[in-house]
Amino acid sequence: MLAENYKIVPVIADSDIATADQTGDSINMENYHKATFIVITGTMAGGDATIRAYGGLTDAATTTALTFNYAWGGATAAAANCDVLAAWTSGTSVTLAHATHDNYMLVMEVDAAQMAGSSYPWLTWHLAAGGATTGHISVIAILEPRYQSNRIATALA
Repeated sequence: MLAENYKIVPVIADSDIATADQTGDSINMENYHKATFIVITGTMAGGDATIRAYGGLTDAATTTALTFNYAWGGATAAAANCDVLAAWTSGTSVTLAHATHDNYMLVMEVDAAQMAGSSYPWLTWHLAAGGATTGHISVIAILEPRYQSNRIATALA
């Protein structure tokens, strides 16, 4: 079963990005090799937004922007090829462009090895709303544990 081999963590549930920047629940990565974020966007309008992953010493800290790999789905949700990812790109941020990414899936992968070198155990997903950005997003993280178990302890504070 997927849930016995990986930790599934809801990070942001149907959040209105028009209200302000969005910071997801922080994840303690001490017991995990990698975090894969699945981002689902709704219909958006207004300005573009910027997504980053941060490492920090404490829960909710956004101390250092981390490098991650990301890929967009190949089409809008529920359309043919929406589950076929585009080419992987690497960076410390990705732009969520309302004219391009309405109703799309974004996959982001953060390797915990880069956090171990900086002694930052907490991983925080963050969206900076730009201009008059409106719309909704949901984010789920799938964590690759160092030690597998059928009842993996919480990764949240």
